[in-house]
Amino acid sequence: MVSLERPQPQLGTEGDVVFKRIAAFLIDAILFGVVYGVLTGIVGAISDTLGALVGGLIGIAFLAYFVYFEAEYGQTVGKMLMNIVVVTEDGDPIDYRESAIRTVLRIVDALPFFYIIGLVAIYLTDRNQRLGDLLADTIVVETKEKVDRL
Repeated sequence: MVSLERPQPQLGTEGDVVFKRIAAFLIDAILFGVVYGVLTGIVGAISDTLGALVGGLIGIAFLAYFVYFEAEYGQTVGKMLMNIVVVTEDGDPIDYRESAIRTVLRIVDALPFFYIIGLVAIYLTDRNQRLGDLLADTIVVETKEKVDRL
């Protein structure tokens, strides 16, 4: 279930979340892909130039989405659905600085295609960190299950 509150991390699970990280990113990308397609299609029918401008703004919004949601909640919608959270290497919540570093480095991690650099880094590092995680001193771990209160 998607919840807009920062979950508690389950430290030591960073090695168990590689495929969850991939699935979370795909969910986020599909959500933005749908928004991108609909908005640029509608606006592009009115004006090609305006459609290109809206497309560029949506690209910037995609990056801003990662910065905001990870800084405020430790998770994007994709990470919420996959029950994973971004935290500092010590398990503390990340802030806007760390989130911005992770997000800007997504561009490098995505090179040359299909996040190859990021995936290689994840598999070569002890704590399964991509370059953005290494520079921001962050890890991605599973969330602790919530206990239902009676």
